[in-house]
Amino acid sequence: MESLIVSLEENLKELYRKAIDADKSIDELKKQGHGKFGNIFKEEAGFNCSAKKFMPYLEETAEQILQIKESNQTPAMQKNEIESVVKKLHALHSTLTEFKGAIK
Repeated sequence: MESLIVSLEENLKELYRKAIDADKSIDELKKQGHGKFGNIFKEEAGFNCSAKKFMPYLEETAEQILQIKESNQTPAMQKNEIESVVKKLHALHSTLTEFKGAIK
C-alpha cells in the first residue's frame, strides 16, 4: 500500500508545477481579453469542486490522497477511493497536456 501512496504522491508533485503554469496562463489570457473560461471539468469527471483553474482540482485530489494515506483501512476497503484518485490524476494529466498544446 505504501508504494501505491508514494506513486500517487509522485503523480501529484508532477502535476503541481504544470497546474501552476496553466493557471498563470489562464490569468494572462484573461488579462489579454482572450476567451471566456468555464469550469475546467464537467461533473462527470468525478471532482467535487468546480473551478475555472486547475489548482482547486489538484488540491481536492491531494486531500483525497492524504485521507487514503491516513486511513486504517485495507487497500481492498479503499478500492473505490483509490480508483477515484487514479481517475482524477489521469483527467488532470490529460487536460493539462491538452491545455499546454492549445496555448502554444
